[in-house]
Amino acid sequence: MLILTGFEPFAHFKENPSWEVVNALQSDYVMAIKMPVSYEKVKKLTKEVLEKYQPEAIISFGLADGRAQISIEMLAVNMMDSTTPDNDGFKPKRLKIFEDGKATYITTLPIFEILDEWHKNYIPSYISYHAGTYVCNALFYSFLYHAEKMGLDIPIGFIHLPSSEKMVIGKKNRPYVEIKTMEKAAKIAIEITSRHLSSP
Repeated sequence: MLILTGFEPFAHFKENPSWEVVNALQSDYVMAIKMPVSYEKVKKLTKEVLEKYQPEAIISFGLADGRAQISIEMLAVNMMDSTTPDNDGFKPKRLKIFEDGKATYITTLPIFEILDEWHKNYIPSYISYHAGTYVCNALFYSFLYHAEKMGLDIPIGFIHLPSSEKMVIGKKNRPYVEIKTMEKAAKIAIEITSRHLSSP
């Protein structure tokens, strides 16, 4: 089983395209899980997901409002730091996610292959070299941290999505990518990751 995660809405956003995208792609092989925008909850839930479902791979998605293209993340950093509170009202400043964690983890998704295929399909996209310090990064980092602790060697990665077309109606000069294009990008990421799983 391959697991996709997306987030609930947060801050002033009434919707979150990351959940809309992953929810549309559920199948017999792909399970979508909605994650809370909460530093402390995702630290625990990521471990529970790994233990309960024993997935073959995990691809997580989150919203990066203001970005004009889809971005696949290279690094997760051991840091919680934000001027925007999470949905629990927590606004950390320069705190580690896990005291015994590494400074960084590198994605285990085949990100260059995914990016090349996106570009072949004219999907606006690029590699971002770290996932920030908000809850998206905390989830990404926590999956990699718990997987290492549990001795799991599986593809794990994070993709940031821009706002969708619905989210920018009436907002001048706000970048977006159409939701169908984001779904197509997610399907490609699933296909390429799955191909690696079936490789000898």
